[in-house]
Amino acid sequence: MSRSTLAVSQWILARLMPPAQADALIGDLIEELRLQAGSHVSVAGWYWRQLASSVPVLLWASVRRGAWLITVVTAVASFIAAFRIQMVLQSLFPMTTSKSMQGVIILLSFAAALAACGYVAASIRLGAARLLAFLVFAAVCAEIATSQGGALWYKGLFLVLGPLATIAGAALSGRLRRVRL
Repeated sequence: MSRSTLAVSQWILARLMPPAQADALIGDLIEELRLQAGSHVSVAGWYWRQLASSVPVLLWASVRRGAWLITVVTAVASFIAAFRIQMVLQSLFPMTTSKSMQGVIILLSFAAALAACGYVAASIRLGAARLLAFLVFAAVCAEIATSQGGALWYKGLFLVLGPLATIAGAALSGRLRRVRL
């Protein structure tokens, strides 16, 4: 079994269950894997069938624990807060300056608000920061798809900077260092 296969399965399990339980399940699967005889392909197939049969049970346990609900609520609340903070930051600077300076102010306030909310979201729930980054990406994509004016490169900055600022804020919380991949 290759290291990349184990890393992928560990990543999947880390999203579905608490880390200690994920480590125990991976350990049990590796012990059973050593007892399997056959070709590399048949052993890998056995491993993925075992993992796949565990996923529905793990998903149901995660739903019953309510862990996903806390993550979603935290991410959505952070998403709303980020855009409120951006509006406040923009109101602090008079928009009587040049068009290009207005664009810079909007971009910087966008990044600052998302970094702050990414920090708070990761402090509450690590998955919330990741979900927040995804929500920002989806919202900017929707904005790009529906808007008709403006430079595409400027919109692209929002598309890249938004999720990056969110993840940077989450990294500042110190929680991202403890994630196993």
